Amino acid sequence: MPAFVFTAPSGAQLHGGRQGEGMPLLALHGGYSSRGEIEAILDLVLPAAPAFERWTPDLPGMGDSIRTSVDSAEEVADLLCAFIAAEFRGRPFVVLGHSLGGFLARAVAARMPDQVRAVALLCTLPADLRPEPVSVVEAEDGALDALSERERGEFEGYFVWHTAEAVARFRDGVAGSLDRYDADIVGRIMESADFDVGHGADDLPTLLMLGRRDSLIGYRSQVAAAEAWGRASVVIVDDAGHALPHEKPDLVRMLLSDLFRRAGLVA
Repeated sequence: MPAFVFTAPSGAQLHGGRQGEGMPLLALHGGYSSRGEIEAILDLVLPAAPAFERWTPDLPGMGDSIRTSVDSAEEVADLLCAFIAAEFRGRPFVVLGHSLGGFLARAVAARMPDQVRAVALLCTLPADLRPEPVSVVEAEDGALDALSERERGEFEGYFVWHTAEAVARFRDGVAGSLDRYDADIVGRIMESADFDVGHGADDLPTLLMLGRRDSLIGYRSQVAAAEAWGRASVVIVDDAGHALPHEKPDLVRMLLSDLFRRAGLVA
């Protein structure tokens, strides 16, 4: 994927990828990750229509933006809005985020509601974490043997499907991001991802998908918050956890198609 570098007036930089043509789609990865994971997710879940110009920045302190230091999640939202203003130049766009990226997607949409056409939130990080107990949906004998000890620890804390297919998706989309972050910078971002984003995005076409078995952040706080969102479809997936888009891509794709139809992006 072709790379870009955006430099804000402050000197802060975002490195990322850009691919395709069409309406801009800003896709934001989660904490302690990198754009490689959200790019893998997009390949799995985006419907054939509409066509998008995909923008996938590495967030500060992560991936190729590892040297970009910020003090808070609100500073990340500021940087993303500056990036959008410079690169999208007033064009309408769609924003999608997973985990921390979902929180930031809401923050961006709330600040730029006149430009945002649709918001997709996958296992979005809430201000009030309510993790669910660890549980496994299905375990295949020997499926995890292909993982190193380091990879296995990450996998078991993330995926609730312990199958060969899930392991392959972990290795393709997640493993490459392991340890590609500055723990101090990301820690500051994660700890401050509780600021009030306001109500600017409340009436935008929104999809909120959550895993009932999410042992990292839960789903209950997000459902409560979404009660005030006038145009949100809220879906709790029984047999999924925090890795929902990796584990249930067909379902995510179907619901994204519905979101884009509701937003008037496809007939």
